[in-house]
Amino acid sequence: MQVLFQGIWNKFNGNAALKAAVTGMYLTEAPQTAVMPYIVYHLISNVADWTYTEDMENSLIQFSIYDNNSSSVNILSIFEKLKTCYDWVVLTVTGYSSIYVKREFNILTRENSIWKMDVQFRTEIQR
Repeated sequence: MQVLFQGIWNKFNGNAALKAAVTGMYLTEAPQTAVMPYIVYHLISNVADWTYTEDMENSLIQFSIYDNNSSSVNILSIFEKLKTCYDWVVLTVTGYSSIYVKREFNILTRENSIWKMDVQFRTEIQR
């Protein structure tokens, strides 16, 4: 899993537009000192798959965007940049070939003056 997380991080790190739109992206949880807007990503599920000749990993990764702007315009802009960064791209994953990254789900909510956009991407990598 570490190599998949590294591939996700490297794709973010190489995307100037998304990096400029948020203060940071964190694996599993943001530090208490994190300033909004930021992104947290984590593994929802991982299923091993195989054919007669290849081993594969099918993973569901969730990105959660947090923003305390009064308007939804900013978080929706970040969402568009996140889609551009990850939807149908090839990840560089050491020891694997990237088959696909595709968006499967997103939902926007607001609670206690905080916007949250959850976005799930399915990844398939092959050894």
